[in-house]
Amino acid sequence: MKLIRHAAILAAATVLSSTAFAADDAATQEEIASKFDIAFGAAVTSRYISRGADQSDGPAFQAYIEPSYGIFYAGIWASSVDGATVGIDPEDDFEIDFYAGIRPEFGNLALDLGYARYVYSASGDDCRCGEFYAKATYTFTEQFSAGGEIYYDPEWETTYGVVNAAVVLPYDVTLSAAYGEWLTSGDDRRDWNVGLSYTFADAFTIDGRYHDSNFDHGRFVVSLSVDTSWSALRRN
Repeated sequence: MKLIRHAAILAAATVLSSTAFAADDAATQEEIASKFDIAFGAAVTSRYISRGADQSDGPAFQAYIEPSYGIFYAGIWASSVDGATVGIDPEDDFEIDFYAGIRPEFGNLALDLGYARYVYSASGDDCRCGEFYAKATYTFTEQFSAGGEIYYDPEWETTYGVVNAAVVLPYDVTLSAAYGEWLTSGDDRRDWNVGLSYTFADAFTIDGRYHDSNFDHGRFVVSLSVDTSWSALRRN
């Protein structure tokens, strides 16, 4: 009888242990799944402008996909370009950016630290363009946020900095502006932009923006974009 009781106790302990392990394993899988997401989107813009310089001589189509796990992310972003305008290779029709980084948050302060590599459809990586970047945004109130960005290319030893701010106006319209400047010695190029944007249906954004610089004429650009994620689609 004592042997039977010991066997029963051992069996019960094994069952309870297995159940607890299965529950812990399920919880771990759910926790992992909750941290994983995939963001993706597309946009059409009347002109692709980067740091005050034209990258297209007319409308451009853009798209991206970005898997993430917790604060870690990696992605691919692409845009149609005009090679002659960009000044790399006249045969270049697309710019493709590969990037990865982390986005930690500390209260109202959101950081974005990473590296991006820029390649083109015809010339590939001939430009040897890649940058480390650090971005910071501080949300002062629900209506106002401001921040800065810094980009450093170790191959060309160039540095570019940006300060920006955004204000939410009535009817959920956002007014935003940015000022950028090349901080590399001997490079006095500066650019700025200001515009209004409106997001509807939680995914679609229309943006009208004026761009200007000390090296090119001013241009007004209109863009329509859609941005969503796997988690957002699952909720809907």
